[in-house]
Amino acid sequence: MRLYEIVGLIKENLYLGIAGLLVIGVLLGVGYFGVYKKLLKGKKRITKKQMFLGGLFTIYIIMVIGATLLNRGSYFKGETNLHFLSSYREAWNSATLRSWQFLILNILMFFPLGILLPLVNKRFQDIKWIFLIALIFTLFIECFQFMTGFGIFELDDIFNNILGALIGYGIVMSILTIAKGKNGKKLKALYYLFPLFIVVLVFGGMYIVYERQEFGNLEMNYDYKRDMKNTEILSNIELNNNQKNAAIFKAPSQDATSAKEFAINFLENLNLETKNLEIDAYHNEAIYWAGEERSCNISINYLDGSYTYTDFSSFDDGMEGMDVDKSIILKDLKKFNITIPEGAAFRKEGTGFYKWMVDKKFIDDKLTDGTLSCVYYKDNTIKEINNNLIRYDNVGEARIKSELEAYKEIKEGKFKFFKNDIKTLKIMEIKLDYDLDSKGYYQPIYVFKSLVDGKSSKICIPALL
Repeated sequence: MRLYEIVGLIKENLYLGIAGLLVIGVLLGVGYFGVYKKLLKGKKRITKKQMFLGGLFTIYIIMVIGATLLNRGSYFKGETNLHFLSSYREAWNSATLRSWQFLILNILMFFPLGILLPLVNKRFQDIKWIFLIALIFTLFIECFQFMTGFGIFELDDIFNNILGALIGYGIVMSILTIAKGKNGKKLKALYYLFPLFIVVLVFGGMYIVYERQEFGNLEMNYDYKRDMKNTEILSNIELNNNQKNAAIFKAPSQDATSAKEFAINFLENLNLETKNLEIDAYHNEAIYWAGEERSCNISINYLDGSYTYTDFSSFDDGMEGMDVDKSIILKDLKKFNITIPEGAAFRKEGTGFYKWMVDKKFIDDKLTDGTLSCVYYKDNTIKEINNNLIRYDNVGEARIKSELEAYKEIKEGKFKFFKNDIKTLKIMEIKLDYDLDSKGYYQPIYVFKSLVDGKSSKICIPALL
């Protein structure tokens, strides 16, 4: 999520919280003044501090309920993930800002709980109450999501929420402890900050490890070990037990500067004005808008340099695809500085829809792989291009696992697959393939063509040692 999306979510639920506070405030006011004070002759007063902190706490609770229960569709009814820290491994494998954001936001969501409770009442300055209330609140949210389908019951969410509450509690208690100004309180204040120190050290350590490692991470790697005790595993193929070297390739990765330069050149080559270029920037890609009223754009993936071009006049009334000779398409693609490699497989996929495919061929000392598709329209122009035809540089070799070692990982449940309960797994074929990692390297993987409960499937295992 980008910053403005996070701010928008906070603002939306803040308004909900304020509206909820007004309703609750009216009801409590009637109860306090009309019933407690007037009818029951109660003497206990509510201080301004209690009203202020109680109001903040009420707004906060409503905001959390709004963000977790009211802003989602019902898509996941009955789904659970009880694999502890699997979300961290998933974030590590994908190595994207978005995946880490969800973890951090889950921690920060309960951060105010740990701060406000000790201020609302001194009873909550005991850590056991913070832990208990955070546990009950997060269990309520997870159980509600489980029953309604608004989310998945995840063990990691419970862990992250409680961790956030403990960090907030530690910060406010360390401040209160130092404010008392007694001897020996600084050491106790540091004790309260222990959860924060641990989180900073763990996240910082993971960042350092990732930056120091030569290659990136593979999103297809497993998030948790599967239970294979009740799975019948069969194989009709002979697997070698010899480790060997395999080539490593590098995609033509971009950064924000080079991607913008490419986008400007691409659009100006089409005689489009780029002085007022609008950019929607994300972590690993950016969308560049040009033309009157954002009439066209090019979206560039930083990781491998692939891009998608769209001219939105294709949505105009009467604008339809048109079939033409392949030579005309090839000629018009050159206007976009696109040349299709010799030997690329060609396929027509519908009226005006064309695709070229290259399956890992060496062309001019580069490994070429991927597809390029485009759509030709009745006004004799190409208005849509999806260029995933990547040319990779050979950057050396690395040692890889043997086929037998990769097969043993399957038997141990160290693979990612959409189905949790597998009864039979039959290995039909194995081949060495490649997958793009999080640093733009095209690294080797083993692909096991299999029958999973009778259905044709693929299971992938990273090959690098």
